[in-house]
Amino acid sequence: MAITAAALQAEFGTNPNNAQVLQHSMPDTTLQQWYIVGNQDAVGRARWVTTTAADNAATQAAAALTALRA
Repeated sequence: MAITAAALQAEFGTNPNNAQVLQHSMPDTTLQQWYIVGNQDAVGRARWVTTTAADNAATQAAAALTALRA
């Protein structure tokens, strides 16, 4: 089941220095796309990240941060 932007943000943390979810889209029922700004979690990075909608919030947050830091 797809997660909300609020659930992903809660996994990143709510401190202004944590990565921030700015936009979310679902191109189909199996994928979620997030536009994320890294802040202190990935300094100088911002990009669209695609995750699997079936994954839970913790798994999607880990995948998003890994992609953001790559």
